[in-house]
Amino acid sequence: MKVSKIPEDLVQIILSYDGRIKHKNGKYVNIIHKHDERYNMLYPIVSKKNKILESIEDFGDNAFYFDFTFEKQPMLALCYYYNKNVFEICYTDMKRSGHVLGSDQIRTKYN
Repeated sequence: MKVSKIPEDLVQIILSYDGRIKHKNGKYVNIIHKHDERYNMLYPIVSKKNKILESIEDFGDNAFYFDFTFEKQPMLALCYYYNKNVFEICYTDMKRSGHVLGSDQIRTKYN
């Protein structure tokens, strides 16, 4: 008896055991296994991106706002605001020496 094709269930079991490839939406996708050393390099980047995505304030009608600070320099922040045809980016430096209760802001506005 000749087998020309391995059953799909068996292929998925083999690939899930290996941990580097999984079956998603009808396709096989490469993934990084959580015990792979590369996972530790990517984890901080992905978790920061997820934190930013969760903090987005959606105002509806094509308007949103989000901001974030830098982990290594928490006194520096960036914010993004978009409302219809206005896009604004704001850089805030709250660590300026000589400022007791203030901060420096650099704002850009695009119409």
